[in-house]
Amino acid sequence: MAQKFTLSSGMRLLVEPLPHLRSIASGLWVNCGSVYEQTAINGVSHFLEHMLFKGTSQRDALTIAAEMESVGGVLNAFTGKEHTCYYARSLDEHFALQLDLLTDMYQNSLLAEKEFNREKKVIIEEINMYEDSPDEVAMDLFTSTIFPDHPYGAPIAGNLTSVGGLSRDDLTAHYQRFYNPQNTVLAIAGNITPEEAIAQAEKYLTAKHCGDPAPNIDLPAASGGEGFIAKDIEQSHVCIGFPGVPLGSDDYYAATIIANALGGGASSRLFQEVREKRGLAYSAYCYLEAYTQAGFIMAYAATTPKNGAELIKIMAEQFAILADKGLTAKEIAQSKDQLKGGLLLNLESTANVMSKLGRTELALGKIYNAEETAAKLMAVTEEDIQRTINKLIVPDKLVLAQVGPQQANINLKELL
Repeated sequence: MAQKFTLSSGMRLLVEPLPHLRSIASGLWVNCGSVYEQTAINGVSHFLEHMLFKGTSQRDALTIAAEMESVGGVLNAFTGKEHTCYYARSLDEHFALQLDLLTDMYQNSLLAEKEFNREKKVIIEEINMYEDSPDEVAMDLFTSTIFPDHPYGAPIAGNLTSVGGLSRDDLTAHYQRFYNPQNTVLAIAGNITPEEAIAQAEKYLTAKHCGDPAPNIDLPAASGGEGFIAKDIEQSHVCIGFPGVPLGSDDYYAATIIANALGGGASSRLFQEVREKRGLAYSAYCYLEAYTQAGFIMAYAATTPKNGAELIKIMAEQFAILADKGLTAKEIAQSKDQLKGGLLLNLESTANVMSKLGRTELALGKIYNAEETAAKLMAVTEEDIQRTINKLIVPDKLVLAQVGPQQANINLKELL
């Protein structure tokens, strides 16, 4: 069972002992993501994540990379809309090294000018590489269409203009604003006791400076609409969906079941209709994205451009059928069991357990372990499902994003 503590620095510590495993996973979760950025500095959180690997007052970049690799462990990071996570995983005997590395990067990064200039080139290449992934471009287009003029709709890595205009001073200011104990959660899961975790955390987390928590996120006005980006590629990539529910909503678990039944696997409605019955796409799926203040439900598939209009109509039809007839009792039960199984199987991974602890504490201020989440899913009723469907599928909120060589000729108002 996970436990929550407050360290002397004010940082929250979450520990879930898993004594039957040989590994430990640790993560520093900072409440710092692209949603907190102004348009002119879009991408600064992601840039800062890169820079923390580029040297501290105690280690250069090569040493940071080599120390964890030398013991067969993993050290990495990622940036999201609302948070940045630095994480490590290794055998339990190397736990002290995990914390030493993570906390050194977190507290003592130099953000050196030379490294800044070099890493800017790397990130520009990363953005260029992303442009060669039309599925990701389509998903970002969907997000920017559903959240226009709001940071939720901005790309996490920024764009060539915003990243090109960033200065080292921008990164330093962002680091000083967000990287403080009051705005960070340390999550640990694996073969460790809470007492040992506390002792090691107090040893390595020496930062005592206080700061303010991240500012509240303005509630976005989600809207319907469509977007198209022309690319000279072989397929048309399609995202279609609606504004969803925030992470802490009473409807979150029902919405999760709905999205899973619609497109959560090979037996789902969308996969069966698009691929198995019609052969229009290799892959078709649907997922629910939930942030602290908003979210969306989105279906995705890609097909030959001449089949684009047919694909869009079929995907929209699945939402229309869902709105009209809901889910069957059998579909609800199967979706619950599928989601429950995935949650509980994740308990076999220290990284997954650590991730769930950090995400939920940072977003909701409380711990949700896999068993509690599974229980909430299983408690969802048919009435909850229908109520949530009615909230989600609102015709004038439909969003369609297309990326490909040509735009399918579709009247959005006629799809539902």
